[in-house]
Amino acid sequence: MDLASVIKTFETIVPKHLAEKWDNTGLLVEPAKNISISTIFFTNDLTEDVLKEAISVGANLIISYHPPIFSALKAFRYENWKDRIIMQCIANNIAIYSPHTACDAVEGGVNDWLLKCFDVTDMVPIKSIDETNSQIVECFVQGGDINFDTILGKDIDFTVLTKNSMDLKCIFKILINSASPALVCQKLLENPRVLAVTSINCKQPDSSKLTGMGRVGKMKKPMKLIDCITVVKNYLKLNNIRFALGVNCTFDSEISTVAVCAGSGASLLKGVPADLYITGEMSHHDILDAIHKKTNVILCEHSNSERGYLEALAHQLSLKLEGVNLAISKVDKDPVSIV
Repeated sequence: MDLASVIKTFETIVPKHLAEKWDNTGLLVEPAKNISISTIFFTNDLTEDVLKEAISVGANLIISYHPPIFSALKAFRYENWKDRIIMQCIANNIAIYSPHTACDAVEGGVNDWLLKCFDVTDMVPIKSIDETNSQIVECFVQGGDINFDTILGKDIDFTVLTKNSMDLKCIFKILINSASPALVCQKLLENPRVLAVTSINCKQPDSSKLTGMGRVGKMKKPMKLIDCITVVKNYLKLNNIRFALGVNCTFDSEISTVAVCAGSGASLLKGVPADLYITGEMSHHDILDAIHKKTNVILCEHSNSERGYLEALAHQLSLKLEGVNLAISKVDKDPVSIV
């Protein structure tokens, strides 16, 4: 299968435009034009050991939950481990794609997976994403790629959803988040390569009450705190976790509401009323703030709260792809161990 078709299929499961605007998601490395994909390799973090594993299984595409390229790169130097990874991927004709926070927001994503360790009801996002007033602009461009950042400027929040080539034209679909479509159309038409633009009101097909960051839910049947800890350890296949006991709580305290945020959840979980927080990491002072509000905290380490989701994600993709092998890293692990 060609790379563009694989990405198009993947983004029907995890739409790229759901990612946070500060994030660096999507296709990060395209080593050649129209490469053929026979093996897709999933990892939480793309380290040098993981890359060796990916090469050994013949991967053509690495889906790395965390983006290995985040800040702007001004040079590629062999002394830098991240630079070495990118150069080796290009040399071995391996593409890199990162979904990251799009997986956090999508229904059925990493936070739904994390909260599934309990039998909960009334599950809702902590931070909802309202897509009901989204606008899509369709832009017909003469020739190949065009720099929409330059044309639209920094004040317009947008995401290029799709690009389709036809003869000597390209058709782009652009999601507009923070500007009137009339202004966007005006700016686009000022460029001589733009032949025509159209805009429509739309509700994204992936919109739902569960589109958004984090999750909070109610236990169908309250559980003792000590039992919740055991459930989380077993679900994430961890021998040890870090834990903070809420003020005036005990291990026999009943847990009725649980809030989760995979990865680093302090800012999202802050102030959320719940008996238990589950996340990867929080700062010392954020933990103090939580426990003084009688909220217990389970910390699993950053990537431990995300890694198990890759299996569910790979399964979702396998149902939509034929003739492509899917593999999940066996050497990927959180850098922090508890001894």
